[in-house]
Amino acid sequence: MKKNYVKAALCVAVFLGGMAASVLFAQEVNEEPAEQKDVLHWSVGLSAEGNMNVPKGYALGAGLYGLVVLPDWVKTGRFSAGVKLLYSTEFKRYGLFDTALLFRWNFYDFAKLKKPDSGFFVQAEGGVSLGWNGKAAKPFVFGLGEGTFGYRFAIKNFFIEPYIRGGYPVIWAAGISGGFRI
Repeated sequence: MKKNYVKAALCVAVFLGGMAASVLFAQEVNEEPAEQKDVLHWSVGLSAEGNMNVPKGYALGAGLYGLVVLPDWVKTGRFSAGVKLLYSTEFKRYGLFDTALLFRWNFYDFAKLKKPDSGFFVQAEGGVSLGWNGKAAKPFVFGLGEGTFGYRFAIKNFFIEPYIRGGYPVIWAAGISGGFRI
């Protein structure tokens, strides 16, 4: 039982440490001139979530992801592409490691000064999940297909985004991400 508390504390410490580091190193970012509208914008973040990503019960997950805003192709919103790594565990028996490619559409922002990667978003995720059962030595591999809905709050070069997600293998997930806009 003590081992489970250590794992939970480690996951929380890694997430909070990353968030604190991003706040400490935040820099002032000037608004982009009109002629640089199609310049690529990167973002790198950490995420923490509660999910149903294990065969029985609920799990906690922590992950890392990166996105790049693609050139402005359409007049309604902006598109981004990226990758995600997520580890989920229920601290007893099951562990699951997800690797996914992301495709995101930011379609509406409440802010007066719109940033290319802020506002409401819909995201499609596809990839591979590697899982293991702590009582059996044989890992299992299966495909991953999920959809995410959330809102990105952009504050200078820092962002925070609450989200909900569903699909396969996860039935549902709710979490928060935060990180740097580069």
